Amino acid sequence: MSKPKTGPTSFGYQRKGGILVKDPLEAPIRHRIFELFAKHQRKKTVAEILNAEGARTRNGAHFTGQTISRLLQDEQVVGIPGEIEELVPKELFELCQTILTAQSRDGGAKRKVVHLFAGLTFCACGQKMYVPSNAEKYICTDCRTKIPTDDLEAIFWSQFSTYKLPETEKNIHGNTERDWTKLPFPTKREIIECVTQRIEIGDKSITCSLVIL
Repeated sequence: MSKPKTGPTSFGYQRKGGILVKDPLEAPIRHRIFELFAKHQRKKTVAEILNAEGARTRNGAHFTGQTISRLLQDEQVVGIPGEIEELVPKELFELCQTILTAQSRDGGAKRKVVHLFAGLTFCACGQKMYVPSNAEKYICTDCRTKIPTDDLEAIFWSQFSTYKLPETEKNIHGNTERDWTKLPFPTKREIIECVTQRIEIGDKSITCSLVIL
C-alpha cells in the first residue's frame, strides 16, 4: 500500500516532507464519508448529504455516488506508520468494506452468509450491526455497541433451547436441542432464518425475537 512520495495526493491529504498528512479542510470530510456510509449504507445518500452541507471535491465539484465509491475503497486512509497519517480507524474502514461487498452481490447469485446472524442483528438505536473483517464482533457504528459473535450465539442458544421448533424443521434436523453444537454452519443458519425475526442488542439486554407458533 506504499504510495509515491511525489505527485497528486488523495482527497483528505496533503504532502509534507514526503509524508502524507491530514489536510485540515478535507480530512474531516473524508472521515465523515465513512461515518455517513456506515450509517446510511447508500453512496448516493452520502453524496447528497455532503452536497447539502456545502462540501465539495478538491476541484470544487459536487460529490457523486461514483466519487464516494472511489474514496470509500482507497485503503490508504487507515495509514502507514511514518508514511501516511491515519484518516479513518481501521475498524470503520473494514466495516464499510463489509457493507460494500454485501451490496455488490445483491441481485446476483445468492451471496454466502459468513456470520450466523447477518442481517438479523440490530442495535437498540435501530441501526443494523455488522461484523468487520477479522473483528469477530457485531458492531454498531453509531453507538459503538459491540458483542462478540460467539457470545451472541451462546445467548441465542440460551433463549432458543426452550423454543418449540416447527415440525417441518424438526423432521429435517432432528433433535436440535441435543445436537446444536454439532450442526454444520449452513444448517444452523437455516434454522435461525426460519425462527428469528430480529435480534436487538442493548446496553444491558439482548432480545431474540423468535417466531411465535
